[in-house]
Amino acid sequence: MELISELISSFNPSYPNFRPTELYNESWLIKLVLHQASTIKDQDHLIGFLPESTWYSEGLLPTTFKQRYRGDPLSESRTNADGVIGQIIIGQKGKADLELSEDASQFTEVEAKVGSPLSSGTSNAKYFDQAARNVACMAEVIARAGIDPASLDRLAFIVLAPQYSIDKGTFAEEIDPASIRKKVRKRVDAYDGQLDNWYKVHFEPIIETIKIKTLSWESSLDWISDHRPDITEKLKVYYGLCLKYK
Repeated sequence: MELISELISSFNPSYPNFRPTELYNESWLIKLVLHQASTIKDQDHLIGFLPESTWYSEGLLPTTFKQRYRGDPLSESRTNADGVIGQIIIGQKGKADLELSEDASQFTEVEAKVGSPLSSGTSNAKYFDQAARNVACMAEVIARAGIDPASLDRLAFIVLAPQYSIDKGTFAEEIDPASIRKKVRKRVDAYDGQLDNWYKVHFEPIIETIKIKTLSWESSLDWISDHRPDITEKLKVYYGLCLKYK
């Protein structure tokens, strides 16, 4: 770690030895923001932490649309979540597999965007965009934990993005609950009734209760700055470089 810290500290974006995007990107930005958010006692913020919640970045969420046989034309792989906040368990199966504790009170997934939109679909379902896929995977996580969604004090899917992207409506269609419901229903219908029970029992209660929002990096950094003024400048400078090199 000391050698890595030394390398990062010596990096000069004006005369780089490697691509600036290796350091200045949404993957590192979400880690910095969630780490700082975890130290703040203000639980009411969209990325606030409830008691006993922790965070994990790039965990793998299971899918109900998993491969049934080799060459399955409908299947998809697990979803890589940029950030998750909650009472979570990592690595019980694969090293990055994410599960929810059976006594969880929070399950917040955060997707981080700096210069790109949400992905448009999967190889086997071009219409099944990132928002629909992630919310469906959240439903599967909750189903596997055996949790009643109504028992969660906080259930949310958040897209963190620059304010100008939000103002342009970049994510408006994808995060509309009606759009998500329609796309998940279409995905389920392709299985000729095999997943109808999953949709009714596990997905519908989620889409009825989940909070789906966009949140700007700018407002999030301001919120962190209100509680941690000592790191305000460093965070905002880093964010500015992420925007520059996106």
